[in-house]
Amino acid sequence: MSFLQPSLEKLTYIEISLNGRDLSVGQKEAARKIFTDCKVPSAQLALTDYKGLFRLGYYTRSLRQARRLQRHFQKFPIKNILFRTKMLGRHDWFDKWKRDYHIRSIGAKFMIVPIWEKKKFKDSRRIPIFLEPGSAFGSGYHETTRLMVRLMELWKGPRKSFLDIGTGTGILSVVASKLGAEKVAAFDYDRPSVVAACKNFRMNGCVQGEFFGANLKTLKRKERFDIVGANLISKMLLECKCKILPRVRPGGVLLVSGISKENFPDFQKNFIAPELKCLKTLRGRKWVAVLYRKS
Repeated sequence: MSFLQPSLEKLTYIEISLNGRDLSVGQKEAARKIFTDCKVPSAQLALTDYKGLFRLGYYTRSLRQARRLQRHFQKFPIKNILFRTKMLGRHDWFDKWKRDYHIRSIGAKFMIVPIWEKKKFKDSRRIPIFLEPGSAFGSGYHETTRLMVRLMELWKGPRKSFLDIGTGTGILSVVASKLGAEKVAAFDYDRPSVVAACKNFRMNGCVQGEFFGANLKTLKRKERFDIVGANLISKMLLECKCKILPRVRPGGVLLVSGISKENFPDFQKNFIAPELKCLKTLRGRKWVAVLYRKS
Protein backbone atom coordinates (compact mmCIF):
# COMPACT_ATOMS: atom_id res chain seq x y z
CA MET A 1 0.00 0.00 0.00
CA SER A 2 1.53 3.26 -1.09
CA PHE A 3 0.10 6.67 -1.99
CA LEU A 4 0.59 8.29 -5.35
CA GLN A 5 1.68 11.92 -5.25
CA PRO A 6 -1.22 13.60 -7.07
CA SER A 7 -1.47 17.14 -8.32
CA LEU A 8 -2.91 18.93 -5.30
CA GLU A 9 -4.75 21.34 -7.61
CA LYS A 10 -6.70 18.45 -9.17
CA LEU A 11 -7.18 16.41 -6.00
CA THR A 12 -10.42 16.93 -4.11
CA TYR A 13 -10.29 14.10 -1.58
CA ILE A 14 -8.57 10.88 -0.62
CA GLU A 15 -11.01 8.04 -0.03
CA ILE A 16 -9.85 5.68 2.72
CA SER A 17 -11.81 2.53 3.46
CA LEU A 18 -11.64 -0.65 5.53
CA ASN A 19 -13.40 -3.52 3.80
CA GLY A 20 -14.34 -7.06 4.81
CA ARG A 21 -16.91 -9.84 4.55
CA ASP A 22 -18.70 -11.84 7.28
CA LEU A 23 -16.89 -10.03 10.08
CA SER A 24 -17.45 -10.44 13.79
CA VAL A 25 -18.68 -7.60 16.00
CA GLY A 26 -15.17 -7.38 17.45
CA GLN A 27 -13.59 -6.98 14.02
CA LYS A 28 -16.05 -4.22 13.12
CA GLU A 29 -15.32 -2.37 16.36
CA ALA A 30 -11.58 -2.75 15.74
CA ALA A 31 -12.07 -1.19 12.30
CA ARG A 32 -13.88 1.79 13.82
CA LYS A 33 -11.13 2.12 16.42
CA ILE A 34 -8.52 2.58 13.66
CA PHE A 35 -10.27 5.83 12.76
CA THR A 36 -11.12 7.01 16.27
CA ASP A 37 -7.51 6.43 17.40
CA CYS A 38 -6.50 8.90 14.69
CA LYS A 39 -9.05 11.48 15.92
CA VAL A 40 -11.55 10.96 13.09
CA PRO A 41 -15.08 11.87 14.36
CA SER A 42 -17.62 9.08 13.97
CA ALA A 43 -19.96 11.50 12.22
CA GLN A 44 -17.44 11.70 9.35
CA LEU A 45 -17.41 7.95 8.71
CA ALA A 46 -19.52 6.34 5.99
CA LEU A 47 -20.67 2.85 7.03
CA THR A 48 -22.02 0.07 4.84
CA ASP A 49 -22.92 -3.16 6.66
CA TYR A 50 -25.32 -5.25 4.59
CA LYS A 51 -25.67 -8.95 3.79
CA GLY A 52 -22.22 -9.78 5.12
CA LEU A 53 -20.42 -6.95 3.36
CA PHE A 54 -18.75 -4.39 5.61
CA ARG A 55 -17.16 -1.12 4.55
CA LEU A 56 -16.12 1.82 6.69
CA GLY A 57 -15.04 4.85 4.67
CA TYR A 58 -13.55 8.27 5.35
CA TYR A 59 -12.70 11.19 3.09
CA THR A 60 -9.89 13.65 3.72
CA ARG A 61 -7.87 16.22 1.81
CA SER A 62 -4.84 15.62 4.02
CA LEU A 63 -2.16 13.26 2.73
CA ARG A 64 -0.65 13.45 6.19
CA GLN A 65 -3.85 12.17 7.79
CA ALA A 66 -4.19 9.42 5.18
CA ARG A 67 -0.65 8.23 5.85
CA ARG A 68 -1.27 8.36 9.59
CA LEU A 69 -4.27 6.04 9.17
CA GLN A 70 -2.27 3.73 6.92
CA ARG A 71 0.57 3.45 9.44
CA HIS A 72 -1.87 2.84 12.29
CA PHE A 73 -3.55 0.04 10.35
CA GLN A 74 -0.18 -1.52 9.53
CA LYS A 75 0.69 -1.40 13.22
CA PHE A 76 -2.64 -2.96 14.26
CA PRO A 77 -3.82 -5.06 11.30
CA ILE A 78 -7.26 -6.66 11.53
CA LYS A 79 -7.84 -10.18 10.24
CA ASN A 80 -10.01 -10.36 7.08
CA ILE A 81 -10.05 -6.56 6.64
CA LEU A 82 -8.38 -4.76 3.74
CA PHE A 83 -7.15 -1.15 3.85
CA ARG A 84 -7.78 0.70 0.58
CA THR A 85 -7.13 4.22 -0.67
CA LYS A 86 -8.32 6.02 -3.77
CA MET A 87 -7.57 9.49 -5.06
CA LEU A 88 -10.79 11.29 -5.97
CA GLY A 89 -11.16 14.15 -8.40
CA ARG A 90 -13.99 16.67 -8.38
CA HIS A 91 -16.20 14.47 -10.59
CA ASP A 92 -15.83 11.58 -8.11
CA TRP A 93 -16.74 13.54 -5.00
CA PHE A 94 -18.44 16.89 -5.46
CA ASP A 95 -20.68 16.04 -8.40
CA LYS A 96 -21.68 12.69 -6.86
CA TRP A 97 -22.57 14.56 -3.64
CA LYS A 98 -24.95 16.69 -5.70
CA ARG A 99 -26.63 13.61 -7.19
CA ASP A 100 -27.21 12.06 -3.76
CA TYR A 101 -28.02 15.21 -1.79
CA HIS A 102 -31.70 16.22 -1.81
CA ILE A 103 -34.29 18.19 0.17
CA ARG A 104 -34.99 16.63 3.56
CA SER A 105 -36.68 17.68 6.77
CA ILE A 106 -34.65 18.03 9.96
CA GLY A 107 -36.07 18.57 13.42
CA ALA A 108 -39.62 19.83 13.82
CA LYS A 109 -39.13 23.21 12.15
CA PHE A 110 -36.49 22.98 9.44
CA MET A 111 -35.82 21.65 5.96
CA ILE A 112 -32.36 21.08 4.48
CA VAL A 113 -32.35 22.44 0.93
CA PRO A 114 -29.24 21.99 -1.26
CA ILE A 115 -28.75 25.31 -2.99
CA TRP A 116 -29.09 23.71 -6.44
CA GLU A 117 -32.59 22.51 -5.43
CA LYS A 118 -33.73 25.88 -4.08
CA LYS A 119 -36.42 26.29 -6.73
CA LYS A 120 -37.99 22.97 -5.72
CA PHE A 121 -38.59 24.05 -2.13
CA LYS A 122 -42.35 24.65 -1.65
CA ASP A 123 -43.00 23.78 2.01
CA SER A 124 -44.09 27.02 3.69
CA ARG A 125 -44.51 25.28 7.08
CA ARG A 126 -40.79 24.66 7.55
CA ILE A 127 -37.81 27.01 7.65
CA PRO A 128 -35.39 26.26 4.79
CA ILE A 129 -31.68 25.86 5.47
CA PHE A 130 -29.91 26.36 2.15
CA LEU A 131 -26.60 24.50 2.02
CA GLU A 132 -23.71 24.39 -0.40
CA PRO A 133 -21.47 21.72 1.15
CA GLY A 134 -18.41 22.59 -0.91
CA SER A 135 -15.57 20.55 0.54
CA ALA A 136 -16.92 20.57 4.11
CA PHE A 137 -18.26 17.61 6.07
CA GLY A 138 -21.77 17.57 7.48
CA SER A 139 -24.76 17.25 5.19
CA GLY A 140 -27.20 17.38 8.09
CA TYR A 141 -28.44 13.89 7.26
CA HIS A 142 -26.39 12.14 9.94
CA GLU A 143 -28.32 11.11 13.03
CA THR A 144 -25.93 12.95 15.37
CA THR A 145 -26.70 16.26 13.63
CA ARG A 146 -30.43 15.61 13.60
CA LEU A 147 -30.40 14.92 17.34
CA MET A 148 -28.54 18.18 17.93
CA VAL A 149 -31.11 20.18 15.98
CA ARG A 150 -33.94 18.59 17.98
CA LEU A 151 -32.23 19.53 21.28
CA MET A 152 -31.77 23.10 20.03
CA GLU A 153 -35.49 23.29 19.27
CA LEU A 154 -36.46 21.85 22.66
CA TRP A 155 -34.43 24.36 24.70
CA LYS A 156 -36.67 27.34 25.53
CA GLY A 157 -34.24 29.25 27.75
CA PRO A 158 -31.80 32.05 26.82
CA ARG A 159 -30.31 31.60 23.37
CA LYS A 160 -28.82 34.97 22.45
CA SER A 161 -25.33 33.55 21.86
CA PHE A 162 -24.21 30.22 20.39
CA LEU A 163 -20.82 28.51 19.99
CA ASP A 164 -20.55 25.80 17.34
CA ILE A 165 -17.62 23.47 18.06
CA GLY A 166 -16.63 21.55 14.92
CA THR A 167 -18.96 23.47 12.62
CA GLY A 168 -18.60 21.43 9.39
CA THR A 169 -21.01 22.98 6.86
CA GLY A 170 -22.31 25.36 9.53
CA ILE A 171 -25.78 23.85 9.71
CA LEU A 172 -26.04 24.18 13.50
CA SER A 173 -24.92 27.80 13.33
CA VAL A 174 -27.68 28.53 10.83
CA VAL A 175 -30.25 26.75 13.02
CA ALA A 176 -29.09 28.74 16.07
CA SER A 177 -29.44 32.01 14.19
CA LYS A 178 -32.91 31.09 12.91
CA LEU A 179 -33.93 30.21 16.48
CA GLY A 180 -32.95 33.66 17.74
CA ALA A 181 -29.20 33.71 18.44
CA GLU A 182 -27.91 37.26 18.03
CA LYS A 183 -24.26 36.22 18.18
CA VAL A 184 -22.82 33.04 16.66
CA ALA A 185 -19.21 31.88 16.82
CA ALA A 186 -18.09 28.70 15.07
CA PHE A 187 -14.80 26.95 14.47
CA ASP A 188 -13.38 23.81 12.92
CA TYR A 189 -9.89 22.33 12.58
CA ASP A 190 -10.65 21.78 8.85
CA ARG A 191 -10.08 25.08 7.04
CA PRO A 192 -12.30 24.32 4.00
CA SER A 193 -15.14 23.64 6.45
CA VAL A 194 -14.71 27.10 7.97
CA VAL A 195 -14.98 28.69 4.51
CA ALA A 196 -18.06 26.64 3.61
CA ALA A 197 -19.76 27.30 6.97
CA CYS A 198 -19.25 31.05 6.69
CA LYS A 199 -20.63 31.03 3.14
CA ASN A 200 -23.70 28.99 4.15
CA PHE A 201 -24.37 31.24 7.14
CA ARG A 202 -24.46 34.34 4.96
CA MET A 203 -26.39 32.60 2.18
CA ASN A 204 -29.21 31.94 4.66
CA GLY A 205 -29.47 35.62 5.54
CA CYS A 206 -27.86 35.13 8.96
CA VAL A 207 -25.81 37.91 10.55
CA GLN A 208 -23.48 38.39 13.52
CA GLY A 209 -21.52 35.22 12.79
CA GLU A 210 -17.79 34.69 13.32
CA PHE A 211 -16.09 31.66 11.77
CA PHE A 212 -12.49 30.69 12.39
CA GLY A 213 -10.08 27.79 12.20
CA ALA A 214 -8.96 26.30 15.52
CA ASN A 215 -8.08 23.10 17.32
CA LEU A 216 -10.31 22.48 20.33
CA LYS A 217 -7.43 21.08 22.36
CA THR A 218 -5.42 24.31 22.02
CA LEU A 219 -8.30 26.79 21.94
CA LYS A 220 -7.33 29.98 23.77
CA ARG A 221 -10.49 32.09 23.42
CA LYS A 222 -12.34 32.82 26.65
CA GLU A 223 -15.84 34.02 25.62
CA ARG A 224 -18.88 32.41 27.24
CA PHE A 225 -22.13 31.57 25.47
CA ASP A 226 -25.77 30.85 26.28
CA ILE A 227 -25.60 27.66 24.21
CA VAL A 228 -22.56 25.60 23.26
CA GLY A 229 -22.96 22.77 20.75
CA ALA A 230 -20.36 20.02 20.30
CA ASN A 231 -21.10 17.20 17.87
CA LEU A 232 -17.92 15.16 18.40
CA ILE A 233 -17.01 11.57 19.20
CA SER A 234 -17.42 10.69 22.88
CA LYS A 235 -13.66 10.21 23.30
CA MET A 236 -13.01 13.78 22.15
CA LEU A 237 -15.80 15.13 24.35
CA LEU A 238 -14.27 13.45 27.39
CA GLU A 239 -10.69 14.48 26.56
CA CYS A 240 -11.68 18.11 25.96
CA LYS A 241 -14.27 18.54 28.72
CA CYS A 242 -12.05 21.07 30.47
CA LYS A 243 -11.92 23.13 27.25
CA ILE A 244 -15.65 22.90 26.52
CA LEU A 245 -17.29 23.57 29.90
CA PRO A 246 -15.70 27.02 30.51
CA ARG A 247 -17.26 28.23 27.25
CA VAL A 248 -20.77 27.79 28.72
CA ARG A 249 -21.93 30.75 30.78
CA PRO A 250 -23.56 30.10 34.18
CA GLY A 251 -27.20 29.28 33.51
CA GLY A 252 -26.37 28.37 29.92
CA VAL A 253 -26.61 24.95 28.28
CA LEU A 254 -24.27 22.48 26.63
CA LEU A 255 -25.50 20.22 23.82
CA VAL A 256 -23.36 17.20 22.98
CA SER A 257 -23.81 14.52 20.34
CA GLY A 258 -21.68 11.93 18.54
CA ILE A 259 -21.99 9.44 21.41
CA SER A 260 -22.69 5.90 20.23
CA LYS A 261 -25.24 3.91 22.22
CA GLU A 262 -22.64 1.36 23.27
CA ASN A 263 -20.36 4.12 24.60
CA PHE A 264 -23.10 6.09 26.33
CA PRO A 265 -22.97 4.33 29.75
CA ASP A 266 -19.22 5.02 29.99
CA PHE A 267 -19.74 8.58 28.78
CA GLN A 268 -22.42 9.22 31.43
CA LYS A 269 -20.13 7.93 34.12
CA ASN A 270 -17.18 10.11 33.13
CA PHE A 271 -18.68 13.30 31.66
CA ILE A 272 -19.65 14.73 35.03
CA ALA A 273 -19.00 18.01 36.82
CA PRO A 274 -20.54 19.61 39.93
CA GLU A 275 -21.99 22.44 37.86
CA LEU A 276 -23.61 20.22 35.20
CA LYS A 277 -27.18 18.95 35.35
CA CYS A 278 -28.60 16.67 32.67
CA LEU A 279 -31.91 18.08 31.44
CA LYS A 280 -32.63 15.92 28.40
CA THR A 281 -31.31 12.80 26.68
CA LEU A 282 -32.32 11.91 23.14
CA ARG A 283 -31.65 8.41 21.80
CA GLY A 284 -31.61 7.69 18.10
CA ARG A 285 -31.13 4.36 16.37
CA LYS A 286 -27.37 4.30 16.94
CA TRP A 287 -26.50 7.60 18.62
CA VAL A 288 -27.26 9.61 21.75
CA ALA A 289 -27.34 13.37 22.35
CA VAL A 290 -27.56 15.11 25.73
CA LEU A 291 -28.61 18.56 26.93
CA TYR A 292 -26.86 19.81 30.09
CA ARG A 293 -27.44 22.97 32.05
CA LYS A 294 -24.59 24.73 33.83
CA SER A 295 -25.48 26.03 37.29
